[in-house]
Amino acid sequence: MSQIASSSSSPADERLIRVPLELIHPHPANANRMSEDRLEKLARNIEREGRYPPLAARPHPDLPCEWQLLDGEHRLKALRRLGIADALIFPWPCDDETALILLTTLNRLEGEDVPAQRAALLQELTTMLSVDELAQLLPEDASAITDTLALLDLDSAALLADLEAAATRTAAASPRLLSFAVSVEDEQIIETALAIAQDGLTGHNVRGRALALLARSYLDGRDHG
Repeated sequence: MSQIASSSSSPADERLIRVPLELIHPHPANANRMSEDRLEKLARNIEREGRYPPLAARPHPDLPCEWQLLDGEHRLKALRRLGIADALIFPWPCDDETALILLTTLNRLEGEDVPAQRAALLQELTTMLSVDELAQLLPEDASAITDTLALLDLDSAALLADLEAAATRTAAASPRLLSFAVSVEDEQIIETALAIAQDGLTGHNVRGRALALLARSYLDGRDHG
C-alpha cells in the first residue's frame, strides 16, 4: 500500500518528524475509547483522503528514542490497520503531570454539531455520495443520517407552536402549591380532618386531594344549609 501523508509539505511541517509505528506507544492512562465501528470508519476516511492530523507525542519517559502518545491513539490504530509503516508526529516534550493534563484535554475537548447545520452539511454530501456510502465514513449509520436529513423538512415554526401549546396545557394541569399559617390549636384540628378525609384515597398528592374534599364538603354544606 502507498504511504499516506498526514499533510502536504509546508513551513508549518518543519517541527513534524516521521516515526515508525513500532516506536509509538499509547499512554497507559488514556481513558478515551472508540468503538470498533468508528475505528473502522476512521481507517476508511484516512485511506480515502490520504491524510490525517499529525499525532502528538512526547519522548517516552522509559524507552530511549521512542515516543508516548498524548493525542492520536485511534489514528495510530487506524494506521496500523491500514498497514502504514510510519506516521508524522508533532513532538510535545513534557513532564508526567503535564502529560496527564494533556490526556484529559486533547482527547476530550470537542464541540457539538448544531442539528440544522449538520443536516444541511449532510444534504450537501448526499449530492456527492449516497447515504449508504456516507454511513461507511461518518459516525452515524444510514438510519441516523436519514433522520438528520429529515430535520430539513420540519416546519420549525409549527413545531415550536406545538411545543409551546403543550407546555401551556401541562402548566394548566399541574398541581398548585398553597401555603398558609395556622395557630397551634387549629393545626391539630386540620391534621385530624385531613387524616379522616384522606382515608381510602390512593395515588399521588393524597393530602392535597383530601384538603379539596374538605373544602368541597364545606361548600356543599353551605349550599344546603
